[in-house]
Amino acid sequence: MDVIENWGASRISHGPDSSRIYLMDLDPADFPQILPALEQIAEKGRYTKLFAKVPARYGPAFQNRGYVIEAAVPGFYKGEEDALFLMKYTDPERSRPESEQLEAFQALLLEGTDYRHKEMDAAYRLRPLGEADAEAMVPVFKQVFETYPFPIYDPAFLIQSMREDGTRYFGAFKDGELIAISSAECNDIKLNAEMTDFAVLPTHRGQRLAVHLLRFMEEQLTADGFLTFYTIARLHSLPMNKTFYNLGYRFAGTLTRNTQIAGKIESMNVWYKHARP
Repeated sequence: MDVIENWGASRISHGPDSSRIYLMDLDPADFPQILPALEQIAEKGRYTKLFAKVPARYGPAFQNRGYVIEAAVPGFYKGEEDALFLMKYTDPERSRPESEQLEAFQALLLEGTDYRHKEMDAAYRLRPLGEADAEAMVPVFKQVFETYPFPIYDPAFLIQSMREDGTRYFGAFKDGELIAISSAECNDIKLNAEMTDFAVLPTHRGQRLAVHLLRFMEEQLTADGFLTFYTIARLHSLPMNKTFYNLGYRFAGTLTRNTQIAGKIESMNVWYKHARP
């Protein structure tokens, strides 16, 4: 399980499951001294990957220390500055792409989109989730995700993420039962949100609930002034990538062998979309 903590005023996560350290949010006051600190933490944990998501102005310093750019999102910070997704590998084997999965994904991109909006079945309803829903969220996550880099099976963690980390959760219900979840990890200062944690119970798949949840999230967050939406989607999950592609998200790059999820370390695709005024 990854640990999320502060380094100075910056936010990092790290742990043995994904064998990586991730600089999630860089505070300017911690630059450049955070660069050697990340390497020291990675060396101590014997992590095979360092991952930094930073404003483009800091890119050259990271590249000088051996990082490479694997994705870039325009206008990530308040719609004004781009974000770079930079990687450094301590094990060359980990930096090798998953060729078979990339070929399948390439075919998806060349197909183009074929999305036609379909109204959600009237038996379902969507609403934001709150602290009172935390207990009901856990069994949904447990059925969908065999493993996960953060403790989403713990109601206390879910409540903490709502209170302290700016995470907003959304749910789909049928007959009063929670049957699908998504979340938005919101940065209220930089006006971006990561659209993530899409979990639909197997018995309710095929209803396009991920599509309806994503549209609902966008509407809610656009109304609250967010400017950029993005996601880090599993390369292996072509249907989830197709969902974002069909709803107008743009492909920004692939993070090679990046995240431990569903029992193994997988590559992830970055997608982004700018909110409509």
